[in-house]
Amino acid sequence: MDAIVRQDSGDVHARLAELGLTREQLLDVVRAFVAGFTSATDNDPPGAPGWLSWRAGVRRAREVLLPLGWEKSDSGISTVFSRSLKMRLAILNADEGTGSKDSVPQNRSRKGPNSERATQVNREMMPGAEDWPIPAGKPVESIEDFATWHLCVNVGMDEVTAELTLLSDIEGGYYTGFIEKIIVVGPGEWKAIEFSEPDDDSPEPEVRVVRK
Repeated sequence: MDAIVRQDSGDVHARLAELGLTREQLLDVVRAFVAGFTSATDNDPPGAPGWLSWRAGVRRAREVLLPLGWEKSDSGISTVFSRSLKMRLAILNADEGTGSKDSVPQNRSRKGPNSERATQVNREMMPGAEDWPIPAGKPVESIEDFATWHLCVNVGMDEVTAELTLLSDIEGGYYTGFIEKIIVVGPGEWKAIEFSEPDDDSPEPEVRVVRK
């Protein structure tokens, strides 16, 4: 099966709608990811930009999607998931291959058995990517049996790129293949996005005031 790449605007919006998402929601998460990355200073320990950006991306994804009926899980992989769509959404700090139609977005830090299982489940549930979100005959018993999509974000020196990817292969802890990718921010697009106002109705995080 050939990998599917979606980069035309109409195709991107239509496919994301099938997955219960919008590009504007994902851009909201990407902005938070970038803000987390740039919040690191020279006084932070090595690796801080990657961890801070990942944390901010996971948190914002949950702030945006939990009010819409998604749920969160930290079982194996920190995700937000949809029972009705049988899918999980994870955040990945990825390299410069992100956003390119010909490249696999490779993780910057090595992944373990939970990520290996996720790619295996993706392969098993997706004999034809066009069939998603209908499982291919396999009973889904837990969220670990859901397909796992990764919002891959690359923050470079002068560029930010992002894509929503269904990863399929992993070797030595690093991703090597994908079934489908939906390009959210392609090369050269970030500067126009960075200085634009979000145009969606994504809910703001709830602020709770507790009297002591």
